[in-house]
Amino acid sequence: MSGRLYENLKRYSDSDFYPFHMPGHKRNKESGPLNEFFRQDITEIDGFDNLHQPETIIRDAQYRAAQLYHSKETYFLINGSTSGILSAVSAIAGRGNKLIIARNCHKAVYHAAFLNHMELRYVSPAVNEEYDIAGEITASQIEKEICSITEQAGISALNAGDEIAGVVITSPTYEGIVSDIRTIADLVHQYHLPLIVDQAHGAHFGFHPSYPENAVSQGADFVIHSVHKTLPAPTQTALLHRNGELTDGERLKKYLRIYQSSSPSYLLMAGIDEALFLVKREGKDRLEQLLHFRNELFHALEHCKCIRVCPDTEPGKLVISVKNSSVTGKQLYQILREKYHLQMEMASGTYVLAILTMMDTEEGVKRLINALLEIDAGLQQDREENVPMSFSKQLPDAKMNIWDAFLASCRDMDIRDAEGEIAADFVNLYPPGIPLLVPGEVITKQVLDIIMEYHKHDYTVSGIDDNKVKVVVLG
Repeated sequence: MSGRLYENLKRYSDSDFYPFHMPGHKRNKESGPLNEFFRQDITEIDGFDNLHQPETIIRDAQYRAAQLYHSKETYFLINGSTSGILSAVSAIAGRGNKLIIARNCHKAVYHAAFLNHMELRYVSPAVNEEYDIAGEITASQIEKEICSITEQAGISALNAGDEIAGVVITSPTYEGIVSDIRTIADLVHQYHLPLIVDQAHGAHFGFHPSYPENAVSQGADFVIHSVHKTLPAPTQTALLHRNGELTDGERLKKYLRIYQSSSPSYLLMAGIDEALFLVKREGKDRLEQLLHFRNELFHALEHCKCIRVCPDTEPGKLVISVKNSSVTGKQLYQILREKYHLQMEMASGTYVLAILTMMDTEEGVKRLINALLEIDAGLQQDREENVPMSFSKQLPDAKMNIWDAFLASCRDMDIRDAEGEIAADFVNLYPPGIPLLVPGEVITKQVLDIIMEYHKHDYTVSGIDDNKVKVVVLG
């Protein structure tokens, strides 16, 4: 059996095979309103391969994906980018017990460190003060941390792998800021360390000259792409690419079997395959159209008195700022949703985030432009009270390892009384899921002020329940 996954699923659903196997809906039209969806929903039956040991159509689909992204090996992920991050970090664990990560990594990176008892060492992104967003990570920051770790261990920096398992960064960030992956990859490889790039929001990179290259082409060892975030694919579909000689493919596959479902959805896998087929066929033209939409929006909004769009992001992200105006990011988010029926991706203190993809339409972008122009006309400048950024510029001190704190006895404490206590759980604004506090860190006044301010303005802060935070019980 060959060809695209969906073609084979459609052919099978139209056949007279009767299913004496899972799933329980049996492709029966009486299964409810999703019966059309169920028609191509199968399990690992004869002729349809096995995600965890692919030999035919899934192997071929993954090979096509690897060719598209110029990767040595590519794996389909049906448990989202999270499963790819967990697998990649676990696959390098054991090289050393320390993991250098960008502080603005997704919480899945922290979870992977917890599961593998890894000591986290941070590099913090620069801060774009004008738009209140995290900036890029540089190679010099990473090299400084490598040298600091090896110096403390009393070993040569060239033996960094004895202490350090690898490096993990996010590029692009949730807001669309891109780091120089090629330079970072070259740097960490000088120290014989693998580089993992969470490029969940960059699956569209590398298919148009006006967009960044994808991290695979730039030399990263593991790259994770969320296909569903920026390509036309179902939610929780993603890709994991492996490259270079610093990682172990067999070890990676062991962890993929652990972190992925043993009953992978063929509809999700077919969704990945179809999305990549469209990218190969139409991606460049559609990304050109996205650039046209973005330029149209920038031109239309260039004379706004309050609303500004950050020019420093990759083309698919719009950071729409209302900093120093009479509304907060959350208020702009609500106005766009309730009055104009425009659903943004997320709201932060002083901006909203909108995502553009190759599947956006002229009509949708024009609606956003007209709404923002109308809102801007009613705004006033120089708002006295600013909502803080969604991250702390100064890292809290870590008093315990992440795994010890996460498993320690804990109690709930009113956040107003928690200064100086040790966090027992993650605290983050969601989305994007970047921790304000990590288990084991001391709860500082700066972080508490951020949490309180977000609560005051009705933002969702995960890890805070009924104004209480979980703290470690010592002694």
